[in-house]
Amino acid sequence: SVKQPVNSSSCQAFQPSTRLVVPDGIGTPFDRAGRVLAGLAEGTLGVRLFVNQRPGEEGFVAWRDVAAEEPEGHQLAYVTEGLLATEGKKSGGLGPEDFEMVAQTDRGFAVLVAIGDPEIETIQGEDFENFGNLVEGAKKDPGLVEVADAGQGTVYRAGALRLERDLDVDISNKSFANKSPVEAIYNGDVETALVPLDWNVYSDLLAGELTPLVVLSEKRAPDLPKVPTAKELGHDVTVPVFGGVAAPAGTPPEVVDELGRAFVGASSSRTFGRALLGTGREPEQKGPEKFEAYVEKQAMLLRKIEPARQR
Repeated sequence: SVKQPVNSSSCQAFQPSTRLVVPDGIGTPFDRAGRVLAGLAEGTLGVRLFVNQRPGEEGFVAWRDVAAEEPEGHQLAYVTEGLLATEGKKSGGLGPEDFEMVAQTDRGFAVLVAIGDPEIETIQGEDFENFGNLVEGAKKDPGLVEVADAGQGTVYRAGALRLERDLDVDISNKSFANKSPVEAIYNGDVETALVPLDWNVYSDLLAGELTPLVVLSEKRAPDLPKVPTAKELGHDVTVPVFGGVAAPAGTPPEVVDELGRAFVGASSSRTFGRALLGTGREPEQKGPEKFEAYVEKQAMLLRKIEPARQR
């Protein structure tokens, strides 16, 4: 028998859908951001976009998944500053070079926090009500101030080291294998932590369980309008906190450009801005070239931190 030609409309129905993998679970802010971006971008791209949640290993479960896929533009990852942490065991050598940066869609804020509940005793027994208290304590007693962060090779450890250098004080950097920096504060292991302003931290700040000391970003966090930046206090120290979309390395430039236009447009919408309310993040747009350059610059700055200090 002679096979009948397949019409173009049938072919369109079998076009592969596009998957956006987010590095967190269902219902989390990253999942919410991913689903809103996907919903807004699929009309522009003319393909079905669905979100796949792959939490674990501080994002690297999701990122390894996508990096291993064919670079055809149908497998995408929501990436964050965590991708820069190539020195950690979880990365397995994976880094920005394994991706084509498609578009930055949002930015976050790094905040130095201390215990807010005086009933919780820390090992050193120190309470810091503001950034000035912390600086005074660090200068009076070198090594007294302990700052928990995400660990070696991360932008948060680099930020803490740069702050130490800028203040000309001795700060003890700590990271813990089985607890988050904030959990380390609550357990009394440390007095302070340098963390991203995510929904959990924001909730604890609203409840008074944590005290915000300073924001390490270019400008104040909209959710913490009364908390100054380190720059305002005379210390030029910032930590890059970002979110965006990336495709596997080798994805054709024309595909990356098309995806970039779609996701920049999606993140520019009021709907996406509303989706980020209360998450500690806000929309921020960069197309493929600018996002790639930004990530490369942040990776370079991270590598400049003395290896001997990254312990």
